[in-house]
Amino acid sequence: MILQEFGPPAVVVAPRTITQLAYLSRFTDDEAVAIDLASIGATDAAARVRRYQAIVAASPTVNLDRTGMATRVQALKAAGLLTGPRAAAILSGAVQDVEKA
Repeated sequence: MILQEFGPPAVVVAPRTITQLAYLSRFTDDEAVAIDLASIGATDAAARVRRYQAIVAASPTVNLDRTGMATRVQALKAAGLLTGPRAAAILSGAVQDVEKA
């Protein structure tokens, strides 16, 4: 009989998925208003903000670890709508029970 050695069991990390309301609640009122105002107009920048808003609106849940979401939040930071610490807090803050999808 041949015995195989196996390494330690793989750690399974549950996706950090929260409800859409919980995600939107991670933004302050001032941040939400700035994002909304930035979405007005016929500019490329405004259209990109509207695209971000449409993606969030179409998703009943938000996976905080999804690359696309991180990229979009970083784009809000690059546009001056969020500070670096706030962008990080929105994406990496601990998921509270009330936020879980």
